[in-house]
Amino acid sequence: MRRIAVGDVMTRDFVFLESTATLHECAKKIVRERVNNIPITKNKRLKGIISSRDILWALTKKPSLNLKKINVMDIATRKVAVITPSADISQALLKMRSLNF
Repeated sequence: MRRIAVGDVMTRDFVFLESTATLHECAKKIVRERVNNIPITKNKRLKGIISSRDILWALTKKPSLNLKKINVMDIATRKVAVITPSADISQALLKMRSLNF
């Protein structure tokens, strides 16, 4: 059986935001790009990830929030994990399970 590498199936042209973006910019990008999660980067390095659910949670907890004044990193999940494109898919699954993703 042929070994399948992460790089064989991963998305290479993905949507991302810089860590300086606001929640308003993030929400607009989620809608425009039709995605549910957006990686957050700083100087081309992964710093976190934010989901549409994170934004909804923030709005539910504090309905008076001004999304234009809140930085994405204020509510982004900072616990992120990475794996090399050359890693085997089974290694990626094991890592995801061990980290409860």
